[in-house]
This record gives sequence, C-alpha cells and structure tokens, in this order.
Amino acid sequence: MENHDVLVGLCQDLFARGLGELLMMRARGPQVMLGNLVMDKGALTFKDRGLLSDVEPARVAPCWDIGITGAICNLHKRDWDSLTYLGPDLCHIPVSLSSTRHRLLRSVVNVAGEDMITFEGSAYRGFKMLLDAHLLPIVLPLVIETRSGAKGLAVTDFRYASVPLETVLAVNDAVRASVERQVSLTVEDFEVSAEEFGSLFSGYLKENPQ
Repeated sequence: MENHDVLVGLCQDLFARGLGELLMMRARGPQVMLGNLVMDKGALTFKDRGLLSDVEPARVAPCWDIGITGAICNLHKRDWDSLTYLGPDLCHIPVSLSSTRHRLLRSVVNVAGEDMITFEGSAYRGFKMLLDAHLLPIVLPLVIETRSGAKGLAVTDFRYASVPLETVLAVNDAVRASVERQVSLTVEDFEVSAEEFGSLFSGYLKENPQ
C-alpha cells in the first residue's frame, strides 16, 4: 500500500510538469495498456489508446526486466521548464544493465557531446536523443530512486517488447508525435556562440525584422 501511495503521489507531482504529454505503459492482470495520464473531473486517470489491446503481459515483461534506460523526475532550478530525464548512471536502477547495453547507451551522443549514460536534461531532449538512436522511450509506472535524491518514474525501451512490427511502428509514431510537439531548437541546444548564431540565421533575421 505504501508503494502504491508513493507512486500515486509521484504521478500527481510529475503530471503538474507535463507527464501527461508522455506515453506510459501499464499492465493490469491480463491487460496491457499504453496511453496517457489525464485529469478527469479533478482526478488523475489513465486513458488507454488501445494500441496494445491484443498483447499479453508476458510480451512486454522485458521492458520492466531489462529495457530500462533511465528515469524522468521533477528537478528544480534547472534551465528547462519541463520534467528532467536522467540517464542510467544517474539512477539506482533495480536491474543490472548488460555491458553490451551499457556500451550502446554510451555510444549515443548528441551534438552537444552529451551521452545517454550520464545525460541530464529536459525529458523531451532526452526522449529525442533516444528516438534518434532508434530506441523507443516509454514511461513505466515504476518508481526509480535517482542519485540526485529525487524519485522518478522509469523510462524503458519499448523495442524489448515481443510484439508485431505494426505495433512497434504504431507506438513509434505515437511517441514521436508526443515528443515533437514539445521539442524546440534553441541556441543552447546547439551550444553555438552568439557570433555563430548570427552567421547561421543572419539571412532570416534580415528578411524578418522585428
């Protein structure tokens, strides 16, 4: 009961920072659901999208067992307004990553030189990095302790699920749509100087004076 209360409280906290924009997968009895948390009549409820209606829980169990890539949490005093995504080295993940899996995540590096193992940034930038590396990030209702001291929810790679290809493609489209609605490119994302920014966008700025 205590763990359930912690999970409910954490979901409420993260929902206030945008958790409802990210896809979450849950299993209840024989049913697997993929959808979003929504506020309905003052209560937080789960809205299933019906993408996994024919999938058995055993088919997605590896997502909990070996697929966790990090966690999302609510960290304050950051440069971003959204939830924070933390890579696995910044989390106390209850299962051990294989050395192969660890090397794979470390090899994922963005234009700013950040790797996925030690990544700390907005959830949307983190999910975009995972998608660009052909991973498929989904939130799980599983509480993860982070090395910052904050509790978070696990993020897993849905590709570990044993489901038909058309299901993977449908989930991929849904995840990309949710992330791309939120991602915006800024000077900080590219880590360019003011001079470089001016040279890159000077033509546009001249054509569109403020």
